Amino acid sequence: MLTLIGIPLAWLIVLAPGAWIYLTPTLAIYMILRRVSDGTPRLAMLAAAAILPLAVGFGIPRWANGITERRVQALIAQDHGAPPILPVGLSVTHAIDRGLGSSGKCWDICQRLLFSLVAKSFVEVPLDKLSMRASRLTSARRFSLGPIGPGCNNERLQTTYATSAEIGREIPPPPPPLSDKLENFAEEGLCLHDDAVRDVRSDVLIVERWNYDPAFRSFRFDGEGWRLSLHPITPFKRREVFRLTPSGLVRLMRRTEVRYARLAEPLWLSPGFSFDTASPTHWAWRDQRVIGSPVESFQPTKWNGLIANDLAVHGLR
Repeated sequence: MLTLIGIPLAWLIVLAPGAWIYLTPTLAIYMILRRVSDGTPRLAMLAAAAILPLAVGFGIPRWANGITERRVQALIAQDHGAPPILPVGLSVTHAIDRGLGSSGKCWDICQRLLFSLVAKSFVEVPLDKLSMRASRLTSARRFSLGPIGPGCNNERLQTTYATSAEIGREIPPPPPPLSDKLENFAEEGLCLHDDAVRDVRSDVLIVERWNYDPAFRSFRFDGEGWRLSLHPITPFKRREVFRLTPSGLVRLMRRTEVRYARLAEPLWLSPGFSFDTASPTHWAWRDQRVIGSPVESFQPTKWNGLIANDLAVHGLR
């Protein structure tokens, strides 16, 4: 009985918001037509009253979908290049959205860049504090390998464990930390240097733009609340690699990932739903898609989608 009654009732509840959008103006126009035209059959008046709401219902999504497609194409229009293989021994600056990464710490990418000898130094900065014309900050940390002496400092070295590919075999957990590689460097008279800098200019600038919003105020396809945008486009993700030349920064690669959808025709209001996952109240959409260059799953020994160098740290036991 619950199934026989509940399923049709739930179906009606889902249809009600969308149907209300068309029934309300249709009935209003119908009442006006009845007052001004007594001799016209009621069914004909009802059909005439439905023309305008339906025309608007089909016209708005077609117009909005055209704008959505143009906005999406504009986001990926300048994409070019592929993850480059960088010459070893360059300095690297990594700019990423505030709240992401490990600003002020030497994390896994920092350690793999340095300990694999791909980069001679690494500094990470918040993207909103970086200026292409004047790369100067209040404070940043530049990590590098240098001679053993007063400059040695492992305080900001985050614990990061090696992968089985780096060790060369499967071992019981936990695997050795990447910092064990410093013992080998010590034999060569080298240690980790951690320097406070204001000038973060480097040979290579790598930019990760996730349009990250910790308050989740941007458009999303999931979650509770209202999403009544006529242009359902989630914040794009973009990766760029620049190389410093005598004439300035030259972009080697730009790749953008965009997730969006097209509005359904006719325009329809879908109520929010919450069970084990939540969906917002939104204009019904279709054809959710991801275009451009999606960010691949993370591989520890590769800086995915940014550079093609092998960052494996060898010699760990």
